[in-house]
Amino acid sequence: MNLPRPEKTIARAVHLALLAGLACTLAPLSAQADRDTPRWRIDPYTRNEPGGLARFDYVSYGPFEFGQRGADPCTSTDIDEHFGDDCQILWVETPHYRIGTSLEAWAVPFDPKLKAKIRAELEEMKERTEISKINPKTRKLDPWLRLHLFAQRLENHYAEVSAKLGVTDEDFPKDDDDRKARTGKYMGEGPYLGQKNKYLFLLFEKTEHYNDYLASFTGRRTIGGQQWNFMKVDSLLYSCSADNPSEGGRLRDDLAMHGHVIHANTHSLLNGYLHYNYNMPVWIREGLAHWFERRVTEKFNSYTRGEGAPPLDNPQWRYELEARKLAASDEFVPMAEAMNWRDFGQMDFDAHISLWSRWDYLMTLGDDKFAGFIRGAKGQIDPLSGALNGDVLAGTRDALREHYKMTPLVLDERWKEWALETYPAK
Repeated sequence: MNLPRPEKTIARAVHLALLAGLACTLAPLSAQADRDTPRWRIDPYTRNEPGGLARFDYVSYGPFEFGQRGADPCTSTDIDEHFGDDCQILWVETPHYRIGTSLEAWAVPFDPKLKAKIRAELEEMKERTEISKINPKTRKLDPWLRLHLFAQRLENHYAEVSAKLGVTDEDFPKDDDDRKARTGKYMGEGPYLGQKNKYLFLLFEKTEHYNDYLASFTGRRTIGGQQWNFMKVDSLLYSCSADNPSEGGRLRDDLAMHGHVIHANTHSLLNGYLHYNYNMPVWIREGLAHWFERRVTEKFNSYTRGEGAPPLDNPQWRYELEARKLAASDEFVPMAEAMNWRDFGQMDFDAHISLWSRWDYLMTLGDDKFAGFIRGAKGQIDPLSGALNGDVLAGTRDALREHYKMTPLVLDERWKEWALETYPAK
């Protein structure tokens, strides 16, 4: 677990003390809010009190801006009013995310590894918040606890990706004035890895509600989960549903949904890094999305699909075995070809395996090389205007040569040797 620096610990203690005092002075008002707020909207772990929210490092439970409806900015309240009582969404705003979820309660299975995973996450949460009501040994994750877990998972992933990129929040412009005053390296347009606004996640239990949201607020209809750029408010969204038939209903499992959200968040953070001015090459985004997801779960794997494409249906989850077979048979996709792909529809199952494994190798070479490469791949931008001023694919090849000292052919050769030495034969 990442521990805060001493000065942050002191500041947090002062902050909590002030908010605790504020909560006491506002007790009658909070009681009134309890009477006016539906019971399902009262968080049993914080009672919606300012001091409780501060313990989680939350900004609020809403209302807050959440994307757009067509061309117009909208709020969490607009979405609530659209659904009425038919879909009960819990909302939270964290330092870097705005999250909504209608996910139902989930019973923790008897599987020892999965129980240990959930227990470790809840122990982290309890230690961080010092809220005694959190029970790491609980046998059931209620809807509020699931919201808290996904908020924690997303913020932890944001911190990990930031660390690997070698950046902190202070590296990015706070607002337009700060952006205009900066000289030198282009760091995007706003404080959220370069985005002006926070990253959005809306996780539905039921596909009918998910489809309704997409059609009503984005004008889209799609088979699986949806990445979306709200251009006017400068926010990147991912939304999906747990019982979506295109995923075989697997996302009802909290472990699968956890991995799936990390897969999607990797895409969002890579596209949002230094601002979403253009799409990162598919081999980078999808390969890294697999790499981060498989650190959560190896048995549940997500696959980004092309527009209107059916889901990639392959039950094989032992990627290491498949990657070794590809390396041994020389039947892997050459990097010179993969680096030119512009659409996820160009990827079959073996291509997903090949790209995950390339990143499995490249990530062993150190975060400094990774940070330099990703910055180079995102570097085809005029630092004054923020406009695209170079060839994205050529820039990626240049970044591979500069930071990893490899051509695509050399990467193939070194990866093949590493895969045959590293992965099991059976």
